[in-house]
Amino acid sequence: MSLQPTNRPVERDAIAPFLLRVYWQQNREPMPTDFSVAPPADTTDISDYSSLLPLAIRQKSVIIYSWSDCSLAELTGLLTSMLPAGVLPSPAVGTRLVYKLVFPDTRAELREGGKGKWVDKPLGSVVVGGNEAHFNGDEDANGGAVTENLGGETGRTLGDARFVIGDYVVCTIYPPGQDGRIAAMPLSRAPPRMDPYAARGPPPPRENGYGSGFGRGGGYRGGYSGRGGGGFGAAPPVGDWRRGERPPPGSNGGGYGRGRGGRPY
Repeated sequence: MSLQPTNRPVERDAIAPFLLRVYWQQNREPMPTDFSVAPPADTTDISDYSSLLPLAIRQKSVIIYSWSDCSLAELTGLLTSMLPAGVLPSPAVGTRLVYKLVFPDTRAELREGGKGKWVDKPLGSVVVGGNEAHFNGDEDANGGAVTENLGGETGRTLGDARFVIGDYVVCTIYPPGQDGRIAAMPLSRAPPRMDPYAARGPPPPRENGYGSGFGRGGGYRGGYSGRGGGGFGAAPPVGDWRRGERPPPGSNGGGYGRGRGGRPY
């Protein structure tokens, strides 16, 4: 079964939703390294990697059940309805919500201390009140519900961003300026100078499935249960082969981070 949903419309009456963890932060964009935690030696009683995250991160999160065709407009409506009071400014007109996917790089080597490398990917941004929003002091300008008038990339879906079940969504909330104008998009983040992985360039293309599990990616996207088998840290099979095909003769069949006991897929 593919863990990467399609970006096509979903028959929601026939397909069960998946669990989506959304982490939020005000004014400061969460770093992928915030989600990199070294797993304990014994993971028997740990069913969810997210339980290992620092308390400061877990306290600012919500659980949403949705589908791959969930748009940013729909996601914004769900998220804002669950945020604690005071997180969004009042009125919220001019507030920008910037969304990103955060997930482990399943092909990266472990870092010092057993931590895996995590990366992020832009998902899109939404502006409360529309792209031309400007609060002028009229309390009625808030328009009632936050999601009644949204601007930005409201129609972009999780499937459009090649979301994989188990990815995290992070949302950075930028309130409007003192003059009521929309908060500008944050500048692109440069890689840390001392990051030994910075020279690797962008992350590899997304795959269907979990990838390596704890051994190489720093944590399963869904949990631990029985996925840490053979092939842990082995080199990829040599030759030209595709996912789902048997590796060519003479390859080690180590699974290349698939964590499935040496299976070639």
